[in-house]
Amino acid sequence: MTPYRVLVADDHPLYRDALRNLVCAAFDDVQVLECEDIASALACLKDGSIDLVLLDLSLPDADGLEGLRQLRNASPATPVIICSARDDPALVREAFRLGVSGYLPKSSGTDVTRHALQLVRSGGVYVPSQALIETVVKEVSGERAGEKGTGRRGEDLTPRQLAVLALLEKGMSNKAIARELAIGEITVKAHVSAILRKLGVDNRVQAVLAGHMQKL
Repeated sequence: MTPYRVLVADDHPLYRDALRNLVCAAFDDVQVLECEDIASALACLKDGSIDLVLLDLSLPDADGLEGLRQLRNASPATPVIICSARDDPALVREAFRLGVSGYLPKSSGTDVTRHALQLVRSGGVYVPSQALIETVVKEVSGERAGEKGTGRRGEDLTPRQLAVLALLEKGMSNKAIARELAIGEITVKAHVSAILRKLGVDNRVQAVLAGHMQKL
């Protein structure tokens, strides 16, 4: 069986060791690669065999989001989880704009980190805290909460659309959602399109963030 290959890009050996141990504890079929700068990370991504990148934002050759931009340009389909000591909402917002699948503060505990890894592997999106969700979804969607209509955004989702949104939050594909709800895949696609429109967002990641915001 082909292993799930995770690249840890961090210039601090102790934190790389800690992440490697957490990744190995989260998955039985994993192979962990390590690097300490963006140049090495880009080299690892060349053959397309990396399934997930855990990326620090303070690397010797690319500080802040510049390294993320380079990785996204080089391999846009590879999921990236930011692992950083920085967690201000503006930075988190921009990271999600650039397409990350998760943002994990380095202060996160073992259980939270394991949950984030498993969620992203399943196709979901991990957001670090409820406090950040509200800020991120407001700014990413370009709207203020409650701007549409007279109540909370998304309040006019139908029961079926709410069910589809809940499964999107679990990282399920359209095909899996169709199987779970016993409906056609084309119907699922129609529901997803309606959900994006009603929530005022552009893609599934933003819809997941908006779905979390409804729970605040």
